[in-house]
Amino acid sequence: MKQSEINLNDIHAEVEKYEKELRELTLYIHDNPELGLKEVKACKAQVELLEKYGFEVETGFCGIETAYKACYKGSKQGPKIAMLAEYDALPGLGHGCGHNLIAMVGVGSGLAMRHLADEYGGEIYVIGTPAEETEGAKVDMAAAGVFDEFDVAMMAHPMNLWMDTGNTMAINGRRISFYGKTAHAAAAPQEGKNALDAMINFYNMVNALRQQTKDDARIHGVILHGGEAANIIPDFTDAEFYIRAAKSPYLEELTKKVEDCAKGAALGTGTTMKFEHHQKDFKDLNSNLYLAGLQADSMEALGIDVLRCKGESMPGSTDLGDVSYSCPAIHSTFDISDGKPCGAHTAEFAECAGSDYGIRQGLLIIEAFVATALKLMTDETHLAEIKKEFQKVNK
Repeated sequence: MKQSEINLNDIHAEVEKYEKELRELTLYIHDNPELGLKEVKACKAQVELLEKYGFEVETGFCGIETAYKACYKGSKQGPKIAMLAEYDALPGLGHGCGHNLIAMVGVGSGLAMRHLADEYGGEIYVIGTPAEETEGAKVDMAAAGVFDEFDVAMMAHPMNLWMDTGNTMAINGRRISFYGKTAHAAAAPQEGKNALDAMINFYNMVNALRQQTKDDARIHGVILHGGEAANIIPDFTDAEFYIRAAKSPYLEELTKKVEDCAKGAALGTGTTMKFEHHQKDFKDLNSNLYLAGLQADSMEALGIDVLRCKGESMPGSTDLGDVSYSCPAIHSTFDISDGKPCGAHTAEFAECAGSDYGIRQGLLIIEAFVATALKLMTDETHLAEIKKEFQKVNK
């Protein structure tokens, strides 16, 4: 089946069947924000809707209480397509990253692909992946081999533009602590070992390191604890830093340099230090560009003006990166701001994520995913090209 033969009106009609329930789902999640690994209501609402339409659902998936795996097998063999859902909120901001819409798109795409699997053959999966903002459930899932069986994994994130896929940066989160010795800062400073001096030296050394890093790398952090009182030499300080790079190998090299800065700062001040993980490491997103091209074509056929990524890295990080090294994956974006200045992780973005405009754009990208799935089910050459690219990148 060629692109010209895909009946977009039929796809629109299929998505429209579920519109009322999908609106109710996304608004329910939006109005009941839950932090990572506590998304009990959001998970239950998705599972109930998927089960209603014939999906077999495994809850508590991969040992994570608020994760799930839903499967709908068509009457004939065909590609295994996974749609990924996120649904955790941000503290104080609710759905300031729009994960309520990500859940709607993942679930809605799965529901609307069912009839394709029955007619042309295939297996449709919706994977509920909690805690993207914090624990990064996809990291553990990928490590456990959850995504190895899929021909493709797809998801979409709300933004202020339409894009076929967005490659994101690998990230390592580290907590740096210095341990010294207290002393009276005026009466006996010689008896102290100043952990704040160590922290300031470390911070300045990282600032100097930035001059010698690649353009596609970032290092940024905050000092969480600097001491107790001005007349006490601090015996403890700590900070949290994020280290990012476009590709994981360089990130590991850069992380070692940041650790060396901490070691040097401790040595120079007579203190000791710890350099520890404070969250899971995320790999860079290795988008499958052939699959991204199919998705871009699908969006453009719907009249959408699409930015084609072409493999360029963009700011930010996601645990989908780990998935993209297990199977071919894309991370499309869709506009929910309607031209308004609206950045993620803001109150304004949370408002857009619950707006009628945002929901309508989410329903539109569901149509694009369904059109892309139809191409995969009806033309074996697409899957062959996707796999060829994936195997080449991952050698």
